[in-house]
Amino acid sequence: MNKSKLRELKPGREISTTVRILKEPQHSSFKGKEIVKAKIGDDSSIANLVAWDKQTCRWVFRMGDLIEIERGECPRSHKDAYSPPTINISAHTVVRKKEKQGGFPSIQECMSKRFLAEIPDYSYGVVRGFITQVYKTASYYCVDCKKFTDEMCDCGNFPDPLFRITGVFADGTDTVPLTIISEEAAETLTGEKRGDAKKIDPKIVMDRPHTFLGYRRERFYVEEVME
Repeated sequence: MNKSKLRELKPGREISTTVRILKEPQHSSFKGKEIVKAKIGDDSSIANLVAWDKQTCRWVFRMGDLIEIERGECPRSHKDAYSPPTINISAHTVVRKKEKQGGFPSIQECMSKRFLAEIPDYSYGVVRGFITQVYKTASYYCVDCKKFTDEMCDCGNFPDPLFRITGVFADGTDTVPLTIISEEAAETLTGEKRGDAKKIDPKIVMDRPHTFLGYRRERFYVEEVME
């Protein structure tokens, strides 16, 4: 079977590839179903590898392992959403550890910095650059209406603020809209806590370069502050 690079990952298509697990797997649950998730990478890009429910018992991998994936599923629903690059382990997916390394890139090499202009849509990258403009340091999500809104939603609710920074990011090769979607990343970036999100002076994140791990859709979504 022909192997693809992670850069070729497309929503709604299957992929067969060889990747390295870049971080320790995270265990969580959703609606009573167990989820195991980890970042994976090769020399072209980074993605999430996810196992749900019954497929989690097949997860015997750790950070640093080199694995082969055959017929991994990239969710069709990601075509129209702003979801991150993801491969799901389904019932017909074959996934196994590969013992022979064969010069495959290390974790550090898979996580090496790239230019924004080198990162296509639906791809992760580690990028260093400047936040050149800040639009908001807090967003509001109404759980009843299931949408982002103003401080007061149309339904009359006053949602709690989310520490979600939006603005513009540039690295000299490209300039893109930015959203820091992780509240933990926003706290690391600013040195402030969620409760102070509305009070933050935007200048404190614009006075120095930052290194982010994020993925590109119509904007650059930051998940982790690296430096």
